[in-house]
Amino acid sequence: MIVSAPGRVNILGNPTDALEGAYAVISAAISLRAYVKVKEGKKNLLPLFESCLQVLKTYFPEEYSHVKEDSLETEYWTEIPREAGLASSTALMVAFMHGIREYFNLSKKKLNDYILAELVQRAEEAAGITCGYADRYVCTMGGLAYMDFRGKLYHKPLRKEPLATYERLDQYVDYIPLIIAYLGVRRDSGSVHKKFRSAYMAELKLVKEGKLDPKKAKILRAMRIVGLTAVKGKYALLEENWEEFGRLMNINHKWVNIAMKLAGFEHGAGYYNNSVINYALRNGALGAKLSGAGGGGSVIILTEPDKEKVLAEKLENYMKSLGLASSKVYFFKLSKEGAKTEEI
Repeated sequence: MIVSAPGRVNILGNPTDALEGAYAVISAAISLRAYVKVKEGKKNLLPLFESCLQVLKTYFPEEYSHVKEDSLETEYWTEIPREAGLASSTALMVAFMHGIREYFNLSKKKLNDYILAELVQRAEEAAGITCGYADRYVCTMGGLAYMDFRGKLYHKPLRKEPLATYERLDQYVDYIPLIIAYLGVRRDSGSVHKKFRSAYMAELKLVKEGKLDPKKAKILRAMRIVGLTAVKGKYALLEENWEEFGRLMNINHKWVNIAMKLAGFEHGAGYYNNSVINYALRNGALGAKLSGAGGGGSVIILTEPDKEKVLAEKLENYMKSLGLASSKVYFFKLSKEGAKTEEI
């Protein structure tokens, strides 16, 4: 059986999906996919896949008992650039979990898509990877979605926190004039998220203990503004008001950049990320921001409708002029399908 899951772009509100659960994120699945072949044979599993099975065993031992782990063989490949801020590792894990459910005919009632997303979240945490809930949900469910993560700040065990609210918007909007600029600068996004989340949680702890005036909690304030961009951006997206949507993207990036500097990142969102974003805005982009953790990876750029190709050519030349030899521009193509079984 061959299964796959899409990559994702975070369009507005990130990285609050990894931080303050009182806010929302707008994200979308993209046409680039990760693939896993599942079959019986000689045991051959990535550590990430073993982490998935361990979490399945912890929360659903009865379902796990049907998995023939000792004779489980996998192959994998991906169209998603690694460490690109497009959820490449999450997509592989989601595809694997979907494959395990389908291959061993596990209960879709118990292991529904919400639960699969939550299990992958915990599997990545068990593997020492820190990133946002949006990745897990979008790679599992697909489409364009407005997600609410209230009550999920502390990343508690399954059933000790609410499931995310996943509202599909692609029935109303199936085109966004976005391009994805992959810088080709690889970095461990989990380590970036971990450092940033640690700084956020440390500041929040001081506020809760009465040791820091909430008005002086600068990282918390920045993330509150970032989270509200998605809340406000939902109107602009549904109305296809691209100028307003771009303005909110720019606010999102401004405050993420400030917060990352406060968290100890010398160049904020990243030297090359900021260079590409500033270049795009000088050359007609309506908005630009990080897709993932920053420090490399990818940025997303909103253009005027049907102007994507013109700006893409300029961006490719500019990134090459910066010495980013592996950089590439992708045109945004929405994937309405999340994790699925491929026809052979």
